[in-house]
Amino acid sequence: KPVGRLAAQKMEASKSSETVESMIPPEHEEFTGFIFKTQANLDPKHRDRLAYVRVVSGTYTKGMKVGHSRSKPGKKYNLAQAQALFGSDRSSVEVAYPGDVIGINNPGNFAIGDTLFTGIGKVAFPGIPLFSPEKFSYIRAPNPSDYKPFRKGIDQLLDEGAVQALRQRNDDGGGPLLLAAVGQLQFEVVQDRLKNEYKVDSIMEPLGYTLARWVDGGWEAVDKADADGKLFGIMIVQDRWKRPVLLFRNDWKAAALAEEEKYLELQPWSQPPGFED
Repeated sequence: KPVGRLAAQKMEASKSSETVESMIPPEHEEFTGFIFKTQANLDPKHRDRLAYVRVVSGTYTKGMKVGHSRSKPGKKYNLAQAQALFGSDRSSVEVAYPGDVIGINNPGNFAIGDTLFTGIGKVAFPGIPLFSPEKFSYIRAPNPSDYKPFRKGIDQLLDEGAVQALRQRNDDGGGPLLLAAVGQLQFEVVQDRLKNEYKVDSIMEPLGYTLARWVDGGWEAVDKADADGKLFGIMIVQDRWKRPVLLFRNDWKAAALAEEEKYLELQPWSQPPGFED
């Protein structure tokens, strides 16, 4: 039986930017759904990308226009077609109801944890927490001529959540890419898929860090701790949302810093942002 979900809501027509939390039941008249999985290259010949959506309320109809929790207010996406997937079989879906799972074309803007909705307000269901990584490695393409397919493959694999991406602070995408994973197998899967699906080689350069902590206190807290000499031997990076992340070589150092510098508000995982205006 379909059940409702707690969601953050912000009315676009309101002058107030206040966000209100409320339960959205299946019988809510507006369409809402959340993306719980993305996948690229289901058909390697067409390089397609799908986002899997579970319908929470309302009704999906072919060709409907929806808002997106992390897009600017007023931005709409046309869901021209949806599919039901059973193994390798696909079938077109004209209508879907609460509890149904549909696959929609992903233009590259949809990520795991995002919310799609109709109506005049913005809606965001709680994001899906990202795993806490324990392996870290730089990745690069040894052949400069492979940069474009390498970049495309990495971007699509990151969208799937195969691994996480970290970068140096203030790096807008031109610097070295640092991958973060729970285990070594995830790195091997990434390299294998780059080779077989995107026809590019890659080189991994492991780092000696063993865990990450997100700093909920923000960059101001990081700067204070750094100025006080508390982050010696700790690597400071940012996640895809440009939020601060600290990399540690052992559990003891992470536990000691969390206890001594509570203002950092260290967390072992991160929640994706609900709204991005």
